[in-house]
Amino acid sequence: MQLHTPGGIERFVTTLANLLVKHFDVTIVANYGRPSDPLAFSLDPRIKLHFLTPVQPAEISLKTLLFRPSKWLQIPTELHRRHSIDLTQNKVFHKFFHNFSTDFIITDRAAYSRLITNHYRGSAIKIATDHNFHQFNHRYINELLQSIQSFNYLVVATNELRDFYAPLTKTECLTIPNPLPSIPKTKSPLTSHDLLSVGRLVPEKDFSLLIDTMAIVHQKMPDAHLTIVGDGKERRTLETQITTLGLADSITLTGWLPQTEIAKLYLASSLYVSTSRTEAFGLTITEAMSYGLPCLALSRASGARAQITNQTGVLLDTSSPDVIAKNITDLLLDRPKLLSLQSNINLDINKYSATSVEKLWLSLIIKS
Repeated sequence: MQLHTPGGIERFVTTLANLLVKHFDVTIVANYGRPSDPLAFSLDPRIKLHFLTPVQPAEISLKTLLFRPSKWLQIPTELHRRHSIDLTQNKVFHKFFHNFSTDFIITDRAAYSRLITNHYRGSAIKIATDHNFHQFNHRYINELLQSIQSFNYLVVATNELRDFYAPLTKTECLTIPNPLPSIPKTKSPLTSHDLLSVGRLVPEKDFSLLIDTMAIVHQKMPDAHLTIVGDGKERRTLETQITTLGLADSITLTGWLPQTEIAKLYLASSLYVSTSRTEAFGLTITEAMSYGLPCLALSRASGARAQITNQTGVLLDTSSPDVIAKNITDLLLDRPKLLSLQSNINLDINKYSATSVEKLWLSLIIKS
């Protein structure tokens, strides 16, 4: 984790730390970064920060090297580099945690849980959290289960994930949803034909499907406009797709924006759309809902299944662009339906509030 990246895990960690520092001394140990790096999300000044390594090593995909014969000679060098990175990571974790004194340790992914298991020898209560849907990937599942063998608790964001892991481990599994930093009083008026989606531009978010869908929406509603907030390795590919489909005036890729600017987009939009292939818990879905924005998502994403009901949005069992487009246009042309969904959202959203989630975490910590 590096706190200057505006990702979902970084948001979870900073929001949780801001809640807990009201009751406890809190230290965030970030794997990468420097004290001078700007933070992606605001932190309470009482929170202590410790950075283990100044700079995150560049990511080089082994898959890319394997599928490009001209790069095969680089594979031994890359394997050696990765081994060196692992050795360095183990060394810095051992140095920091071997004699570290604390009452509780909360990790945000299996890799860090494994490092805590290997290098921490204290008596702290250990709480692992997991923020990915396993996709029934046995390697991922086994790595997670092995990493938490010495942990007291595994906290996941949905009951579906809790029920999946609970029979597989002696570690107690609990559901605590990811918190919203705040719930705005101002809600979207739902008067525009504007769509919004927020996330990293990576294959698992499947923005390509959303762009194909928008081409169909545009045929029926030429004034409909989609804004995609985020950045990532697929940006250039997606820009080419938008141009090829003649949608340059109908889709805007903004890159990452400050939270104040994203808030303006939530309020200006009438529908939030997620076409993610996988999502353990879509923070941007609950954030959109906090602005009274109905959401349309695909049921293949486990988080969407937990977050959206037919009273608060639309959950589709298909990834057909035609079906998604029809549901989008039907909703945008039916403001009474949008307002009804918004009304139900406003009644439901408080379960994700900072106050509600804070109580759940305090209950867990106090009982420990």
